[in-house]
Amino acid sequence: MNKICQALWQKGVKDPGNELKRLVKKIKDKRNDVSHETLDIPDETDLESKLIEYQETLEETLEKTKPLFPQHIDDIDRLKSKIQAAVPKTLDKIREKYDPSKSRDRQRLQEEIEEYGSELSDMIQKSSERELLCLNDRLCQILPYDWLAQYGPTDPGNIMVCLKVEDNKELNRDPHGNESIIVNQKEILNKDKMGKDFEVVIISGDAGSGKTTILCSYAEEWCKKTMDIPELSSFPFLLFFYFRDHDHDNFDDYLKSLIPKTVALFPFNLVKLVVLGSMCLVLCDGFDEANEKSQKLFQEMLALKSNNLKFVVTTRPGNTDGLTKIVNKGKRSRINLIVSRLQKHDMILLTEKLIGHLVENDVTRQELKKELLQKIEEMNTGTSAILQTPLFFNLFILLYIECPELRDEIITTKTSLYLQLRKHKIKRISNETGTSVESLEEFDALYRKWSLKHYTERNYEWSEADVRNFKSEISSQKIRQKFDAIMSSYFSIKQTVKHLEVVNVYCHRHRSEQEFAVAGNICDEIITSGGRRPQGGGNVILYVLRSKGLYDKNDLLGILRKLREVICFIPGILYNSEGGALYNAIKDIHELYVSYSFYHGTHDYLFEPYFETGFDDRVLDSLVSQMKETSLKQRVKLTRTDSLRVLPSLLSKLRPKWVELRFAPRDLSQLNEILKAAQRKH
Repeated sequence: MNKICQALWQKGVKDPGNELKRLVKKIKDKRNDVSHETLDIPDETDLESKLIEYQETLEETLEKTKPLFPQHIDDIDRLKSKIQAAVPKTLDKIREKYDPSKSRDRQRLQEEIEEYGSELSDMIQKSSERELLCLNDRLCQILPYDWLAQYGPTDPGNIMVCLKVEDNKELNRDPHGNESIIVNQKEILNKDKMGKDFEVVIISGDAGSGKTTILCSYAEEWCKKTMDIPELSSFPFLLFFYFRDHDHDNFDDYLKSLIPKTVALFPFNLVKLVVLGSMCLVLCDGFDEANEKSQKLFQEMLALKSNNLKFVVTTRPGNTDGLTKIVNKGKRSRINLIVSRLQKHDMILLTEKLIGHLVENDVTRQELKKELLQKIEEMNTGTSAILQTPLFFNLFILLYIECPELRDEIITTKTSLYLQLRKHKIKRISNETGTSVESLEEFDALYRKWSLKHYTERNYEWSEADVRNFKSEISSQKIRQKFDAIMSSYFSIKQTVKHLEVVNVYCHRHRSEQEFAVAGNICDEIITSGGRRPQGGGNVILYVLRSKGLYDKNDLLGILRKLREVICFIPGILYNSEGGALYNAIKDIHELYVSYSFYHGTHDYLFEPYFETGFDDRVLDSLVSQMKETSLKQRVKLTRTDSLRVLPSLLSKLRPKWVELRFAPRDLSQLNEILKAAQRKH
């Protein structure tokens, strides 16, 4: 009834009125009383009266719905008749007693449980299919969706490639001792490839590396029931949740939210038994965005007394250790995997897919393909590491196709890509809405300020109330007139049901987009101060972070561990601004990275400011100067292939006693090339 009424309202009446809302809430309360909670009813008369009350509430709701939908009166009456016939059957069902000690009753009970298990599986599958539609939309919206939409419907399969993962040697060394593996996303669930059937698969990767894409591909294949990933057929149940927006206090509440209670034939404990008694794949996305409730729910799920649950959990690298400890505490076997970077053949395939989707003319398509592949080839020895991340590679291709005037300006760093995207977005909105660029720049500054506000609150989505308050702060009348069109260029908008009402939620297309906006707001203040240290001294970055409510403890390691993705954008934004703010602040930025490097035991992260400023020598000189003041000058340890780019320059400036390089065999040719170049140069 709840679903039927909401479906009717969405199609015909936005606001059905408080009386109908009250009745539907009453339906929800009564159905819980009848079908889900333990029935503590002294006699059959009380049970019958409860069911009759429930029936009357249903009938009253239907009667009050008729005036809203006169064309459906016959359908409503038929539904009313079905409800009247259902109550006696429900009573008979509850009166029927099974005696598990009798073989005949035990068999009948088992048959009904199996029948219900099948029905329950169908319900969850339908629920997952609905969710899948949202997931597919979400995948498309990660890219500038308005660009893709103008070229027709977009299937993520048209703009994605099959991603690969490899084992995290540091975390897998004990207790499993597994051999090094590299498999594609379709093989992650294959225990033969892994050598063991692990209960928890942890997938880590940087922003935009494709973690969510992997989980969505599982959900899609599970719903389609294809044999593309045969292992999925062994799971009659699939649960999918985002750590960021779950608000359930416990597993029971979460499971009840997935199961339509109005069709429950058994007490909830039996429903739970059916689920936990069957193989169930649990896909958990974004542990790094977990709130207190979602993390608690995940820990409870790990502790469930069921060996039939298989978890695939994604997180960013900075949160991998914490997640691993939680899984170990839950005494579940696990394997830690890292999303591999795109290889050259993946880039070629992605280029072909996107050009094929976005460019109609065959001649233009071939010319663009040739240009892009040539450009990628030229970048291969220097600045191509950012292109090895699916999100930023796709953004690079989109900008290249959409903005011919920017082709010579694009530098392959995360910051430069987002800066060019922002520049193009403002120009595009200005042309389409007739709004001045100056007004849109003010709008963008306010957007950065509000993004910071939500980030400090660990809120990754904007509610309608947030949007209203945001709009009230806009001074430009022209912006206010074109507000919806401008917002749709900044956000993807999804509908969700809250408190029986359908509401819009505004989502950042990707979390890194929000982090870029937050970094932009921080840079606004640093640029105003010229990057100089505050009066009385101290680290200018920490001073601004503290003033923004992002930092309140004297913990350099903690602040970069928590905000690394935000801080990573700061040098690049300052570098592209006018004035010397970057060079005044770079020592303070490196102070944070040096502390972080001591914690991780590697130098890889130290070079992020150097990369994001397009290999600026003054930035590297500042870093080397600080390294010489610490024990980092003695030994350099690198484990990431993109670190190879800085190796020749670093060796000539630092001259450490020891250099430790840890790379997979497939990277040796690239390593040899870099070392030979360094030898020739120095």
